Amino acid sequence: MNIGFYTSKRYIEPKQQALAEALKRLNIEASIVHDESLERPSSTEQAFGFEELFKRAGGYAEQALTHPAVDVGVGVENCLTYVYSAAEWYYVICVALHMKDGQTAAGFTSSINVPEWMVKEVQDMHVKVDALTQRLAGEDDPVIYFSSKTLTRKDLMIPAFLLAFSKLNLPKG
Repeated sequence: MNIGFYTSKRYIEPKQQALAEALKRLNIEASIVHDESLERPSSTEQAFGFEELFKRAGGYAEQALTHPAVDVGVGVENCLTYVYSAAEWYYVICVALHMKDGQTAAGFTSSINVPEWMVKEVQDMHVKVDALTQRLAGEDDPVIYFSSKTLTRKDLMIPAFLLAFSKLNLPKG
């Protein structure tokens, strides 16, 4: 089985490492495909809300399936979303999976709190949150920045991959 990422080069290593670790834990034998035909430009605009997050990640997973060697397409996207009951903004990553037979699944990372003033700056400047954390602190990965260097993107994404792949009931070992 071949699993293809349609993604930008941005954070490609932790994305692939998280996917490989999840496949290992689930005992799914697969090759990870990512070549130039599966590379997309990095988004310049930050996604906001779960609807946009889910739409973008799912679209990327569908695009990965256009590669002739890919059996499972993977799309990954992040967003800033407001949770009204908490009155807080959060950074969340979605992992979307699409198979040639039409099956789909998605998993989401734990959310990371983002200060409202930072969200406003992202909106006003029309930049992604990683550009802001880079400018403010020299750290371009919001996961590392907002977790005070206690989490990596790979660590955060493994559970999302585990949840998404467990929904597909793929053959083991």
